[in-house]
Amino acid sequence: MQKRNTLQKQIILDALKELGNHPTPAMVYEAIHERYPTISPATVFRVLAGESEEGGEAQRVYAPGASARYEYGLRKHYHISCRRCGRVEDVEMPYQEGLERLAESLEGFSVERHIIEFIGLCPDCRDAADEK
Repeated sequence: MQKRNTLQKQIILDALKELGNHPTPAMVYEAIHERYPTISPATVFRVLAGESEEGGEAQRVYAPGASARYEYGLRKHYHISCRRCGRVEDVEMPYQEGLERLAESLEGFSVERHIIEFIGLCPDCRDAADEK
């Protein structure tokens, strides 16, 4: 079954690509709402969730205690999030595919990907904490 590429979906994905920096569905909605008032917040959420679950053009970024965030593209990589302000950034280090092979050999699963969460304080929150 071929996936439909609707105009609404393309508008949402274009906004996601332009926003960069791991926006929430609400942030994507705000970016397109004025120009495309007929696209609802529910449509934005549904398109982003569907694209990430179905191996589409977006992926969900996991950050503990934060709203769902998304990014355009399917490059396998890691993220780091600030436990105080919720900022999420890419971690530029090699993706550890060996972990997937190890898990497969130990548990018999067919592993498609893995998620490692790096959590701490971003430079701004760390500096603010140091000033106290």
